[in-house]
Amino acid sequence: MEADDRLIQALDQYETLIFSICYQMTKNYFDAQDLTQETFLAYYRSLSDFDGKNEKGYLTKIAANKCLDHLRRSERRTAPTEFPELEVHIPPQPPPEQEVLDRLLQEKLLLLCRSLKPPYDQVAEAHFCRNMTAREIAAQQRRRQKTVQTQIARAKKMLQQLWKEEDWL
Repeated sequence: MEADDRLIQALDQYETLIFSICYQMTKNYFDAQDLTQETFLAYYRSLSDFDGKNEKGYLTKIAANKCLDHLRRSERRTAPTEFPELEVHIPPQPPPEQEVLDRLLQEKLLLLCRSLKPPYDQVAEAHFCRNMTAREIAAQQRRRQKTVQTQIARAKKMLQQLWKEEDWL
C-alpha cells in the first residue's frame, strides 16, 4: 500500500481518537485541531520507518508527544505579571459541540454501567460516573476495599466490551 493510501486510511480510522487525545491534553479546540494535523503529518513523514504494527498506539504516542511539546512551549511563553495575586486564570471553555458530545458520552456510559449485573452495576456507576474511589465505595457499601477494587477491574472489562459492541470507539 502506498504512503498516501496508508495516511488516508489512518485518518479515516483514527482522526477522531487523535483529536480527542489532543483536546483532552490541551483543553483548547483550535490547538487540538492543529496538533491533530501535526500528528498525521509526522505520521506521514515517518511511514518509511514505521513497521506497520500497532498503528493506533503509534499514532497516539505521536499525538501525546506533540501535545506535551506544545504545552511545554506555551508554559515558557507565559510571562508572570508584576503582581501575581492580581492574575486571573480563566480556564478555557470547550466549544458547545464538545460539551454536547461529552454529555452524550457520559449518558451512554451511565446506561452501560446500569446494564451490568449486580454488584458490578452499582460499583461501575459509582466509580466511572460519580468518580468515587474504591475506598469511598467500600465504605459506602460496607465492603472490603480489595473486593471493590476487583469489582471495578471486572466492571471495566465488561464496559470496554459493551462499548466496543455498541461501536462507540
